[in-house]
Amino acid sequence: MKINIIIKIIIATLLIYLLSKYDFLDFSILFNLDLLLSMKIMGLISIIIFLGSLKWYFLIKVQNKNISFKETFESYYLGYALNYVLFGIAGDVIKTIYLIRNNENKIGITLSVVIDRAIGLLSMLMILLIFLPQIFTNTELFNINFLFNNKNYYYLFLFSFFIFFFLFIRKSLNSRRINKIILLYLYKYKSKLVKFIARTLKILFTYRKSSINLLINLLIAIILQVVIGYSIFLIAAEILAEDTSFFHNLVANIAVQIVSKVPISPGGIGVGEAAFSQVMYLLNNNVLLQYASVLFIFRIFNMIYSVPGVIIYYIFVKNKVVKNEFK
Repeated sequence: MKINIIIKIIIATLLIYLLSKYDFLDFSILFNLDLLLSMKIMGLISIIIFLGSLKWYFLIKVQNKNISFKETFESYYLGYALNYVLFGIAGDVIKTIYLIRNNENKIGITLSVVIDRAIGLLSMLMILLIFLPQIFTNTELFNINFLFNNKNYYYLFLFSFFIFFFLFIRKSLNSRRINKIILLYLYKYKSKLVKFIARTLKILFTYRKSSINLLINLLIAIILQVVIGYSIFLIAAEILAEDTSFFHNLVANIAVQIVSKVPISPGGIGVGEAAFSQVMYLLNNNVLLQYASVLFIFRIFNMIYSVPGVIIYYIFVKNKVVKNEFK
């Protein structure tokens, strides 16, 4: 086992231990959950996986007309399962290879995963910007509430910025001049890496005729975040004595997802719970509750839901995937 993986596991274990020791995380709550709540969470995770597959499918279809939604769903669930049970190790890689094995457009499929991730991050940033006045009003962290005294101006500016940003992206993708200049410049070089970058950009520019697909992906990504936030809110409403509101749980979970992009621990375990607890503490007038337990329980439900996918991978898929790994 590589030393960096060992260090990440130690960090995750230490954080979980400290959260438990100082009563931010209570493992016993997991065994006292209401059965109806458990069924609701499992149902919502099903919706999360379906929406995740659907938004990825809209990107894949731009360049891979022959790939069905069934194939996309199988691949997405496989990656989702491995991300949770193996704590973020190789989930995206495996789901990409799984879909590539019977298709020739390797770069196009791989690029769709990257774009899907980028749009997902964009959706989270958009939600945070939309709720920024409420965030600063609730936390009073930087004492700059005067900037949001007139929220109408803020939202007018934000809406204008979004429109300008999307028009700029569309214009850049549609500009044959930009495409030509960049590609001609890169194709001057004989380096395999530069040629690979050129081919990748060439495929990226094919999305210029599919701006609707990109927009649909973004809208589904926003809906997906709302469903995840609602799932966590249901758990919080069950195990915490106070109403933490849907808005607080949505914002805290988005903050966790952004923080978890930094590979400090496997799958963000421990780091995510600590970040969620801190953000919820700030948003709820510095009231200290067992917020870490909320995210930990959601993580456990996802791991349980992922078990069949991991079993399928190791019994039926692993050998086939490894043989076809980016030949």
